[in-house]
Amino acid sequence: MVRNYWRLATCALLLVLVAPSALAKQAGEEIALGRCDRLPVVSMQVGDSDFQFLVDTGATSILNLKSFSSGTSKDIRISSWRGTAATSAREVTLGELRLGSHRMHNLKLPAIDLSPIAEACGGRIDGILGIDLLEQLGATLDLQNRIAKLGAEGPDDVQARYQDMERAMGPCHEAFNSGNAKKLEDCFDPEIILYNKSGEYRGRKQVMGYLQKHFLSYAPNLRFKSKAHDVQMFGNALWYSYEYTIDLPDQQIAGNGVAMCRKSNGRWRMLNMHNSLVSAATFPPAPPQH
Repeated sequence: MVRNYWRLATCALLLVLVAPSALAKQAGEEIALGRCDRLPVVSMQVGDSDFQFLVDTGATSILNLKSFSSGTSKDIRISSWRGTAATSAREVTLGELRLGSHRMHNLKLPAIDLSPIAEACGGRIDGILGIDLLEQLGATLDLQNRIAKLGAEGPDDVQARYQDMERAMGPCHEAFNSGNAKKLEDCFDPEIILYNKSGEYRGRKQVMGYLQKHFLSYAPNLRFKSKAHDVQMFGNALWYSYEYTIDLPDQQIAGNGVAMCRKSNGRWRMLNMHNSLVSAATFPPAPPQH
């Protein structure tokens, strides 16, 4: 009962810390539509690059061969308002295609020369966002107000984001266990906040000072392990609760925590941590200075 109360309390605390706009993204997201002449376009991301896609509910999704030149040539059937036709095109695999905070993974899309469309509207067209991907995004178009409303992301999207974050943060766990302070510091957002029994630490300098004093000096006789629960997504951030243990030379610390990790500029970093002990052990004193 005490553990459930703690989880509710810490969850409430983090929800207060999350911006209302991020909460809105969890329920659904609005994306502004641009223009290429009179045609609606939207900015999408592949890796760290931005691409402009024409929004067309009467076509299937297609890439511009000049923007995505890699792939395998094969015969592909392409649908448009004129009907369905067979054509020779390249098939391009995109590991991830992003629209706002929504992500689509492992897409295989045809790529043809879309230069005539770009020339007709007088702008850049890197692809067509067609009815197939619009349905996958749960999108509805409001052309009068020039916005696309996207549906809430499902459990599979949250799990994929969490796995992406876990892979990215793996070297950070290794840095903690090895006492590599320089590498570990870059794992924290500049605005990191750490709460625990001993106090509140704000910013990288304070957080690293606390970790160096109480834990990193024990490396390499140091090991951190955690198991996540209750993963939630808020815009470009992930919130999750977890159980953790920290093994030191002469004791083990066990506790619960809640954390928020945010991705910005293509990099996941820890933004907020709130840890609580569940064992009778207290935080270890600083090791003696030599």
